[in-house]
Amino acid sequence: MMKVSIIIPVYNVIPYLERCVLSVLSQTYRDFEMILVDDGSTDESGIMCDELATRDERIRVIHQENKGLSGARNTGIDNAKGEYVIFIDSDDYWLLENGLQTLVDNCSPQTDMVVFKYVDFWKGGRMTDSPSYNLDVISQIPNAQELFAYLVKTQQLNLTAWLFMVRRQILLDHHVYFPLRLIGEDFYWHCELWQHLHTVKMLNLNLYGYFHRQGSMTTRKNLLAPYIDYDKVFIYWKDRCRQGCVNADAILACLANIWVNRGYRYFELTAKDKPTALKILRSHTDLLDYASTPKTKIIARLVHLFGVRATTILLGVYCRVRLFVKRQTI
Repeated sequence: MMKVSIIIPVYNVIPYLERCVLSVLSQTYRDFEMILVDDGSTDESGIMCDELATRDERIRVIHQENKGLSGARNTGIDNAKGEYVIFIDSDDYWLLENGLQTLVDNCSPQTDMVVFKYVDFWKGGRMTDSPSYNLDVISQIPNAQELFAYLVKTQQLNLTAWLFMVRRQILLDHHVYFPLRLIGEDFYWHCELWQHLHTVKMLNLNLYGYFHRQGSMTTRKNLLAPYIDYDKVFIYWKDRCRQGCVNADAILACLANIWVNRGYRYFELTAKDKPTALKILRSHTDLLDYASTPKTKIIARLVHLFGVRATTILLGVYCRVRLFVKRQTI
């Protein structure tokens, strides 16, 4: 069996696609396939996918009508042939030519997932490394369930799909797919995936280059949409946790962290959107009972003392002051 399938969803990324693909083709490790899923691109990305496939027989191209990022990733999962799968967003790229070899070298027959690190690249050339993992502590954690809880408590659980290599059979056996057209799909998918993991290896390896660009999913302008979609995620996972799923307390603690993040972002909303967001936040204050980090516990206490609306005002003032100070120091 082929060792690795690398799944790259593609949608209107002409300026970045070749860079992404070449960063994978330059890997010293060769036993992989690359699946380019053209998700109904309206520019020439689909044509470029076909052209890139002529350069290397390991590249397969799938053209489909637009289903969104989740739909493209799901298509990749269904068509992959490798023992492991890795996701890459097509406007990002890999940094190390021996990165894939390092991942494979750290994979024993019992390893379900290998997690690595990333570097943020910003407009103007600024770059920041993601925090390193405390591997001495992590090596003493006996199983994936306790590791999940540790990563949530220490705020090291990265809710992205492109930061690890995972055994494909786990996805197929347990039907671990991404929900379609839902902000928060990576969180939903992560929580489902960790239900079924046993052995996880973590590496302080800066393999992934995450490129912040205008027009990407993370620069969307519809600021209310995350509240509406996370409302669905909150409802679903609270219900799953009540039924006694694996990692229930840690998942609820992670949801509490997300609630706080939405509280911090509330001040960015328009006056028209704030009532809807406030209603959603109020309906999920029970999540704050599971606060596990110092910051989340402080916010939970503020909500208890002053209510949701007053707390969001305080958080808005705090965020504005931080932004002002940051601008003065740049």
